Amino acid sequence: MSEEEVAKTNRAWVLDFGSGLRAAVGHHEMWQVLLSPKLFDVPCTPSYCGEVLIFQDRILPVLSVSHLLEREKNGTSQIVGIAIYQDDPAHPIHYGGLHLAEMPQSIYVSDEQACDLPDSQEFWEPLAVSCFTHESLAIPIIELASLFSGNW
Repeated sequence: MSEEEVAKTNRAWVLDFGSGLRAAVGHHEMWQVLLSPKLFDVPCTPSYCGEVLIFQDRILPVLSVSHLLEREKNGTSQIVGIAIYQDDPAHPIHYGGLHLAEMPQSIYVSDEQACDLPDSQEFWEPLAVSCFTHESLAIPIIELASLFSGNW
């Protein structure tokens, strides 16, 4: 890839949440991926966010996006992505876990790939800041701060 091509693209992670649900986040927003981490159930919490894990001396919530959007629990994934986000650029960084069906895929995205969010994926609307086409699929770019805040 030439320097000019790299300048016109951005790196992103495509996240597979299972049940055909895929979304992307900025490359800097996926910190680590854990395989088979020890998860702890938390009583009296929403079913899509009923687990936590200990990561670098912090207790992190672990969200199941497929459970949140599909309203039914699929088998628990053994892959958890550690995401980082900020509510505001002046605020500190927060960490959260995301159940993933597969390992995240690192890709390059350009402005030419931009597309509208399809009507069939309107459930992403409260979380999606944009959308692009990758491998003939519309992939929403989600805002992690909104996802973890529950303000959708």
